[in-house]
Amino acid sequence: MRLFSRSVVFPLCLLVGSLLAVVAGALHPDLAGQDGAAQLAAIARSRTWPAIHWAFLFSFPLALTGLVGVIRRHVGTAGESPVRAGILVATFAYASWVLIVAFMGGAGWALARSFATSDAGMTATRAVFVFDMLRPFVLDAQRVAGFALALATALFGWGVLDGQVLPRWLGAGGVAAGAVGMLLALVFREDTKADQAAFVLPVVWQVATAVVMLRGRL
Repeated sequence: MRLFSRSVVFPLCLLVGSLLAVVAGALHPDLAGQDGAAQLAAIARSRTWPAIHWAFLFSFPLALTGLVGVIRRHVGTAGESPVRAGILVATFAYASWVLIVAFMGGAGWALARSFATSDAGMTATRAVFVFDMLRPFVLDAQRVAGFALALATALFGWGVLDGQVLPRWLGAGGVAAGAVGMLLALVFREDTKADQAAFVLPVVWQVATAVVMLRGRL
């Protein structure tokens, strides 16, 4: 059991968590560029909306647990300090990401149902008003989460390059994915698809890292 936990559990958690985020992202309706009323209507039409957001929320602790395995592989190497910094920044990133996912999956879903089932009067107007007032806050959290996750990925990539425990292409890929993600988060507004794309390469890097670690242990 001890051998199993050391060899498989961390990369398996990273793989499952990252794949959950990938699937949830692929199934998520495209809301970019729509006003509050249009977004609430689209949310109300999506029967899988709660499941998508629960998949995101459950994926975050799994991915963080899996990233601990990257630290474990680099203890005592030259890459230990960057990967330890990476897990701290990744924890902040996922905590920030939780804000928009929990808001959209909980309050967003409740407001969307209220909007869809009420008359086009005061109740619907209030639902749109509340949604429009709170959405900028969680979008800001999303933008900083994308930047932080990209930064964490760059730090992990730096640690992999210095530690020379995992393949160099994985370290270079982490640095590159992190740099692109940070650039997207810095340049594009938080309500654009380009800003949301800041999450894509870091999550893909996590999938690749999990596969590499699993292949080396199974």
